[in-house]
Amino acid sequence: MRTYRLEIRVIQLSILMAVIVLVFGFVNVWNGGTPEQSASGSSTVQSGGASNGGGTENGAGDSNGDTVLNSSGTTVNTKMVCLGDSFTYGYPGEPSSSWPQHLADVLKVEVVNAGQTYQNASSLLERFEEDVIAEKPGTVIIFAGVGDAIRGTPLEEYQNNIKAMVEKATANQIKPVLVLPIPFPDTDELYKQYREWEAAYAQEQKITALDFKGVLFGNGDEILRKYSDDGRYPNKDGYQAMGDYAATVLQ
Repeated sequence: MRTYRLEIRVIQLSILMAVIVLVFGFVNVWNGGTPEQSASGSSTVQSGGASNGGGTENGAGDSNGDTVLNSSGTTVNTKMVCLGDSFTYGYPGEPSSSWPQHLADVLKVEVVNAGQTYQNASSLLERFEEDVIAEKPGTVIIFAGVGDAIRGTPLEEYQNNIKAMVEKATANQIKPVLVLPIPFPDTDELYKQYREWEAAYAQEQKITALDFKGVLFGNGDEILRKYSDDGRYPNKDGYQAMGDYAATVLQ
């Protein structure tokens, strides 16, 4: 009888131990599974200090730019830098009234306005490391030409500076986008040379090109009155139209 009772107690103890093991196992699975479910069950947006790591598209190395997961599960850096002169900086001298700002508002992505006054392609190249690469964007939009035409920069020098910026961008896994030169008073000959070459270069290199001329100037070489207050630079409406157009092309 004592042997029988002992066997019963052993069986009861075994059952109790099995239940305890199952309970602890269930708790561990529950706690360990939550982060994986959270990571795989939703698209994530990272900004300000999040690294791209491996398998990125349009990322500048270990990017600090905004990153999202696209529909195929690939990490894409959505941050943009707009590099240019006063036509990029904004009017009247206010980045808040600029096409980069409007582009950011429409696309809902981070856009850095790296426009400065009195710039040409050489100036943009000189500050490319600091104002573009250091920002670690996925895309850089390069808008040069007016300053070069005003200064009488030879076509070959202009070409070399544009190519150098494209090469720097590509070497740092940044997608280059070129903005074709636009008309400006007393620069017809050089502006047309720059424009013809840059359009052909963009097509040859399979680089996206933006053409603000069609937006601001229509079919002629004089800026439309509704988009300029002085016949030279865009007004707020002009910059908004430029931003809308750029967002349509780049979305």
